[in-house]
Amino acid sequence: MRGEHTGAVAAPTARGGEPTGTDLPLFLLMSLIWGSTWIAAKVGIGSMPPVLFSAVRYTVVGVVLLVAVRGIVPLLRGRLGGQVLVTGLLVNTGTYALLLWGMQHVATGVAGLVNMTMIVVGLYGLALLRGEEVPSWRHAMSLLLGIGGLVALFAGRIDLRGNPMELWGILAIILGSLCYCMGSVLSRPLLATANPLQLTGAQALTGAVGLIVLSALLEPLSLETLHRALHPAPLASLGFMVVFGTFVAYTIYLRLMRNWGSARAGLYAFVSPVVALVLGHLVFGEALGPRQILGAALMLGAAALAVRRPGA
Repeated sequence: MRGEHTGAVAAPTARGGEPTGTDLPLFLLMSLIWGSTWIAAKVGIGSMPPVLFSAVRYTVVGVVLLVAVRGIVPLLRGRLGGQVLVTGLLVNTGTYALLLWGMQHVATGVAGLVNMTMIVVGLYGLALLRGEEVPSWRHAMSLLLGIGGLVALFAGRIDLRGNPMELWGILAIILGSLCYCMGSVLSRPLLATANPLQLTGAQALTGAVGLIVLSALLEPLSLETLHRALHPAPLASLGFMVVFGTFVAYTIYLRLMRNWGSARAGLYAFVSPVVALVLGHLVFGEALGPRQILGAALMLGAAALAVRRPGA
């Protein structure tokens, strides 16, 4: 794989453009992939410590793109190197370290509701502060519908016990989600100089370094850990996360951020849970009742409302 375009790309406008050409199909593909990655991640972290799993994932991504795509080293060493470092640490290291730690102390439904809500609200709020978006009834209604759908979807799995570690876990998930939002919004101006594959590779390398350090501090390795990691299931999981979750989906996400703006690109958070819901029902036999169907319909309607062209 070789990046065909290695020079500067057209600078993104202050506000995201309307979906045109192949952007909408790519948005749906990205949402489908990221809705599927939870199965791969569940398999992977069942055999490997979670931070180590993320560290290996981004190390592989970074090394492969470093070999296959020109321009990553100059991007890291150039005048934008500091910004790339910050965004990589936010999007990859801070996000995954905090989310994975928080999810160990919080019920799955609480974690999903908090994370997805923070992504759509955080991205929109930061986009407003940076002037990428202007307040609109369309996006506000989308947020209300989508959050209502998330509540309906996760309501049956919300189990709050009120112990101190649970509260710390929720805080960690909030902070991890905010790291992701901040890293995403700060990544968009970088796409005026770097193409999505270059930025994906540079952020993967910087994020991997942080994750490796954290894994070494928090998750001591053993021969048993390495043995489990080499089994076919975690290796297949890792391969799916690397190829589809990062090479394909994250590169699409950066393209959509450049073309649409971070707020609308982040609306995958209303579509991916629907994909995960259907796959969970088909693969693991998880419940799919009227409340889940209502929540899915609200989230898909919310995404369609905000993404489609006004007047379309």
